[in-house]
Amino acid sequence: MSKHDSPTDDPTTAGPTPDSTGKTGAIDINDLSKIYDPEGERVVAVEGMDLDVEAEEFVALLGPSGCGKSTVMECIAGYLEPTDGEVLVDGNTISEPDPKRGVVFQENRLFPWKTIKENVEFGPRMHKGVEEGRAESILDEMGLDGFEASYPSGLSGGMQQRAELARLLANDPAIMLMDEPFSALDALTKEIMQKKLLEVWERDNRTVLFITHDVEEAILLADRVVIMTARPGQVKDVIDVDIERPRDPEVVTTDRFTELRERALSVIREEAQRALEQEEGG
Repeated sequence: MSKHDSPTDDPTTAGPTPDSTGKTGAIDINDLSKIYDPEGERVVAVEGMDLDVEAEEFVALLGPSGCGKSTVMECIAGYLEPTDGEVLVDGNTISEPDPKRGVVFQENRLFPWKTIKENVEFGPRMHKGVEEGRAESILDEMGLDGFEASYPSGLSGGMQQRAELARLLANDPAIMLMDEPFSALDALTKEIMQKKLLEVWERDNRTVLFITHDVEEAILLADRVVIMTARPGQVKDVIDVDIERPRDPEVVTTDRFTELRERALSVIREEAQRALEQEEGG
């Protein structure tokens, strides 16, 4: 269902422009380069990267450590300005952060001095006002009913990540940018969070860009798996995950899953070896 009645006539306006299907949340990365120059030490993190993510698509981003995955995500979020190239969302060039592009990081970013409910209400209160009962509804959906008055320090790691996801959803983002959000969780909690994320994505039709080092997690969750080269990061391979949805954890035992996993691992091993050679070469 369309979230807007018609495309924005003026491409310079700030509002989202739906694609030909009427959907919003499309990401276009065109010839993106990002160079860091801390204390005169020039580091090319990403160079000439092109990638299109369709509205409401779930894309996982894999690659060796230091290949620029987080840099790409932060450019999409509006936290970093590209050195060259451009990043567009719904046809509009990104110039600053926007609550419609929500971000969840690996580490806990909850405000420790605020309760869980206050954390969830913070974004909406800053931007558009708090809808009565919305925070409680989202917390209940995340399995945090009864913990509204708790502080982050009183929650387990899994519960903190559920609170992070609740805080993101409170802003009703069209795009969810997730940087290894479940990597620090134990196996069972990770499986629960993966299932919850898929439920939210399938129900709400949001676009998801999900960074991970876990090949199985990428294939289980995503429509496409994008593998980046060693630094400077570019797109090395794109794998279409042609496994029917809904997917449950048992899908990892199927022949097709194994084929996709081995293909992804083969590419990543090659790029990880290149990254190691770069480090050894200075």
